[in-house]
Amino acid sequence: MFAEERRMKILDIINSGKAVTVEELSRNMDVSESTVRRDLRYMEDKGLIHRTHGGAMNPLPADYEPTFTEKQEEMTEEKKAIGIRAASLIEDGDTVVIDSGTTTMEIIRNLNVNRAMIITNSPHAAIELQHRQGIEAVLAGGTLRYETLALVGPIADELFRRVKADKAFIGANGISLDGFMTPNMTEAATKRSMLRSAEKVYVVADSSKFNKSSLMRFADLDEVDGIITDHKLPEDIYNEFSQSGSEIIRV
Repeated sequence: MFAEERRMKILDIINSGKAVTVEELSRNMDVSESTVRRDLRYMEDKGLIHRTHGGAMNPLPADYEPTFTEKQEEMTEEKKAIGIRAASLIEDGDTVVIDSGTTTMEIIRNLNVNRAMIITNSPHAAIELQHRQGIEAVLAGGTLRYETLALVGPIADELFRRVKADKAFIGANGISLDGFMTPNMTEAATKRSMLRSAEKVYVVADSSKFNKSSLMRFADLDEVDGIITDHKLPEDIYNEFSQSGSEIIRV
């Protein structure tokens, strides 16, 4: 079977409305899983499909966003590793802005300092810190978004505009050479306020977020000091972003 014929068949399967795994497609097409992954990568680059962890589904609209609960079940080990590495950058006495999200929650869970101030728009993060003596949790006000469980909007933005933090750790739904993106306009504005509040800014995102776009760009690549991601980021993507001047920390 020629590559184009195989890709058309894969597209027909995905367009039937069912999310499929690489393993299922490999059996169906009688080719290796690595061949299927190359096909899916090619088709996603053309905007024909949306790749998921271990499979693919119909393309999603730019403003689509999975819920916090759904994201908790994805890339769990990778997010934990990212959280541990990000937490290691926080020093005693730091004032740190931490975004709401499943990856940033792993930073909170892996804090290894005796004294710090954590300013966050995540109620979950503030609750997680309730028994940590020496760590002061400051929770931003604002409107609570159902999808991300983040407090966003003008009230949150005003707090972050007044903050002078040492470091900020921010999540992203999409990372491309055009910058960092998220599906919601209000949340994008709050992320931008967070970004401007800190001396050093890190985006924390697992490798599935790379070469993905979303509705709103909240920062350019050169506006952050580093991107902390997992070891599964392909070498070609790593090189592409490194050549653009971005510091990529793979863990």
